[in-house]
Amino acid sequence: MKFSINKENVIGIISEYTNILKDNPVKPSLAGLFIEVKNNQVVFKGANTEVELIRYANCNIEVEGQVFIKPSLLLEYIKLVESEDINFEKKDGYLIVNNAEFSILDDTTYPDIKELSFTTIAKENSLQFAMLLEKVKFLTNSSSNVDTLFNSIKLIFQDNFIELASTDSYRLIYLKKSLENMVNKDILVPADSMSVIYKILKDLNEDVTLATSEDKLIVTWKDAYFSCKLLSLSFPDFRPLITNSNHDKKFEFNRDELNSSLKKVISVTKNSNDSKNVATFNFKGNQLLISGMSSNAKINQKVNMIKTGEDLKLGINCKYIKEFIDNTDKNIIIEATNSSSMLKIIEEANENYIYLVMPVNIRV
Repeated sequence: MKFSINKENVIGIISEYTNILKDNPVKPSLAGLFIEVKNNQVVFKGANTEVELIRYANCNIEVEGQVFIKPSLLLEYIKLVESEDINFEKKDGYLIVNNAEFSILDDTTYPDIKELSFTTIAKENSLQFAMLLEKVKFLTNSSSNVDTLFNSIKLIFQDNFIELASTDSYRLIYLKKSLENMVNKDILVPADSMSVIYKILKDLNEDVTLATSEDKLIVTWKDAYFSCKLLSLSFPDFRPLITNSNHDKKFEFNRDELNSSLKKVISVTKNSNDSKNVATFNFKGNQLLISGMSSNAKINQKVNMIKTGEDLKLGINCKYIKEFIDNTDKNIIIEATNSSSMLKIIEEANENYIYLVMPVNIRV
């Protein structure tokens, strides 16, 4: 095998595989990148137990062939090469890349990865889809729940809308956006797989196709094919929760002012042994008083607000609130009923992005 390829192109491709390929003592072959040169193009293949990625690229071929290699050190070296083109040659049991030699793996052990035929659901710009994922994936990123259901994202394609929802049993995030779809479809995707999709798509600016094939989500874009396994679990019925209109208390805040106060309180409560990141929220008059403490410090923060309804005092995980605020741009509205009922949080004039959070039991 002998070929050359543009440096920036190959860096971008191999970088995508660093999100997928991990050392696996049970299946060592899943830690390697398979590279095959034939028919005037180079094909990259990589997989773990949940996802598969195939990438195609143009190259200058002298000798067709294939090689199997761990990509991390290879990528690090290629980034340092000054030449615009990278030369690959498989020779005497090594992969020679410009002036360096790399050990290779046994390519006969690599599983056969093929593209599946699929049913297209919708098409979207990669950056736009990545932005949708960013607004919901924060919940799964910080979840310590090992239950697969509570580390997943529900995607609903219906009536030219896409809906995304995720829950960790203590809170739920919901997002709705216009998206022309070819078929109505509900799928449940593991959070880890969604994280890989996000990391790849956020650095692209391509049209992507969202599709399914039996128990897999298929995402394709220019010269690329990605697939991941879908979950067959039953996601909770969240619609009665997000449409609940029984809240009789509403508190509106300037986004930046509330976020600044939460940062200060978290700096103290994150060190609490008993109730990490938890503080008392006292909605009274035209101000919110947030009180937090740890074994070594106490803090009080006042935030101006517009209040509708009676006063309220309850416990909330500050980090939970801040994670939602970090994904908004407008004023924040918190709706509540009492100190033990679920809070509904939205940004001003946007009922298509809803966050539900359970309060924390505290002594009030």
